[in-house]
Amino acid sequence: MDLKYVQTTCPYCGTGCSFNLVVKDGKVVGTQPYHRSPVNEGKVCPKGTYAHEFVNSPDRLTKPLIKKDGKFVEATWDEAYDLIAQKFKSYKPDEFAALASARVSNEENYALMKFARGVMKTRHIDHCARLCHASTVAGLAASFGSGAMTNSIGDIAESKCLFILGSNTFEQHPLIGRRVAQAKQNGAKIIYADPRYTATARQADLYMAFVSGTDVAILNGLMQEIIKNGWEDKEFIATRTKDYEKLKE
Repeated sequence: MDLKYVQTTCPYCGTGCSFNLVVKDGKVVGTQPYHRSPVNEGKVCPKGTYAHEFVNSPDRLTKPLIKKDGKFVEATWDEAYDLIAQKFKSYKPDEFAALASARVSNEENYALMKFARGVMKTRHIDHCARLCHASTVAGLAASFGSGAMTNSIGDIAESKCLFILGSNTFEQHPLIGRRVAQAKQNGAKIIYADPRYTATARQADLYMAFVSGTDVAILNGLMQEIIKNGWEDKEFIATRTKDYEKLKE
């Protein structure tokens, strides 16, 4: 029997947890903790615990299917590729669109972009994060120059107060929720704003219910209170920011 561990990254959410795939005689049979990861420290959520099960699921397609006479029938790879190529050739550039995925590598997304623009000559290529993350990417890029996180996940556990807005953290990213729980155990106060009373709301010291779509009003109101009471960091604003007066106005 050949048994080995293969360290990998969980494919489900964007937290970036690591675990070991248990490979027995060349077949993935389970997951085991990978304790060296600074993100999840060997812990995983239910999605990570059972992440291996889809690999050998009997529902997965193992051969191409082509529809003939209204029914899908098995085909060879050559038949499938020939059909795909014929179909692609039948579309004009503006009739073709490509949708990239957050669950594949940067290199694969880049290759899809080159295919869409270089081969299909289309301008229509988008990404799944456009819907769930586009507003924060745009805001972070404009404010900080990058759409990525500005702090490490480990920092969350060291915080004295956490304000959570627009995230049901304990359900969407449970291992980040674990850091929130660690901060609370260390005495941090948790403030949570969301239209729904979620699993994250149950962990909060203060829950703020609001009407969907009024997030900006909440943030503007908080900034107004900070400015009105003189709590802003004037030195930081003077040396590190632009157009503060426009914001203040």
